[in-house]
Amino acid sequence: MRLAIKSVKAFRTGYRCYSSVPETFSKSIYVSKETDIFTNLALEDWFYSNLDFTNEEVLMLWQNKPCVVIGRHQNPWIECNFAMLPYIAGGTKLARRNSGGGTVYHDLGNLNLTFFTNRKAYNRKRNLELISRSLKSSFKINSEITPREDLCIGNMKISGTASKLGRNSAYHHCTLLVNTNKNDLSLALKNSLEECVDIKTNASRSVKSPIINLKEENKDIQVKEVMAALIQDYKKTTKTFKDFKIIEDINEQLFPGITYIRNQYCSVAWIYEKTPKFQLWKNIPLLDDEYSVVKLSLSVDNGKVTNVELNIKDRTLSESDIGLKDFYLLINNLVGKPFSQELLDEFELVASGLKNSQLCRDIVHNNVL
Repeated sequence: MRLAIKSVKAFRTGYRCYSSVPETFSKSIYVSKETDIFTNLALEDWFYSNLDFTNEEVLMLWQNKPCVVIGRHQNPWIECNFAMLPYIAGGTKLARRNSGGGTVYHDLGNLNLTFFTNRKAYNRKRNLELISRSLKSSFKINSEITPREDLCIGNMKISGTASKLGRNSAYHHCTLLVNTNKNDLSLALKNSLEECVDIKTNASRSVKSPIINLKEENKDIQVKEVMAALIQDYKKTTKTFKDFKIIEDINEQLFPGITYIRNQYCSVAWIYEKTPKFQLWKNIPLLDDEYSVVKLSLSVDNGKVTNVELNIKDRTLSESDIGLKDFYLLINNLVGKPFSQELLDEFELVASGLKNSQLCRDIVHNNVL
């Protein structure tokens, strides 16, 4: 999906062609002073869709106030503590980015880097090597690139990576944990949904890893100092450094169409309805018969409930089964509703009411079947 509007010339970079070798491309750095996740994602997408990277490369540096950012193909209800986000760090936003990969937590103790290139020049390892060299030379911090192309200190991750590859353009973006609030990160990324229900999904799952802040290796390090070091080291990778801009204001005059892009990123349709379909269920055992279980399941597609079922012994029960008409009238009220914490509470209430009810006993003991 390309959210941005093509053929826009308002933001001029003045690049020229020098060579097909990536290291001799003209390069520029843009630092966003915006700290809203949706605005920064929109700016990133705008650059990707509107700049010509045939013979040029760009590094974008940016930070966000507390937010959880899931990958394009992920399930937000599985990847984060969605019910608690409004109460974490004074209010933590939830966003879906346009690249794959796993879920990350951002705050102002984290630095984000986006490396834009043409498709042929795309090289994640080269970008991570730049970061690793910069940490070593400026802060005496040794880091290594893992086979998964994460940046680690020992077995502790300091940077996660994701990418978007188009026909002609590409970008690789990554986080860099300088002094992130690890307690808020841990709470925000806690999977609370699977503590109460079972889930089946084809959505990409995040791989949990232990993390460490650079501050734990060098107590004097600051985000602004890391940013300054990276800017200087990125400049050294080319003979033709063209431009450095601090972007204070991200508006329609400079970036035509960016309001539309931002609105798309913060929409319910993008954050929630893009979630791959999934199913969740509760197995409801009878206290007086541990081998008898009724399964209450709920299917969600495009962020909305599409079906609610009651199963026993691999058989789906319908409202035409004796005694189930009123029950299905109740649970069918969930169909069509957006999946949310409130809906999950309703589902839990139905499951709780069903447990050890006479209806459940009738089903199990074949009085209904």
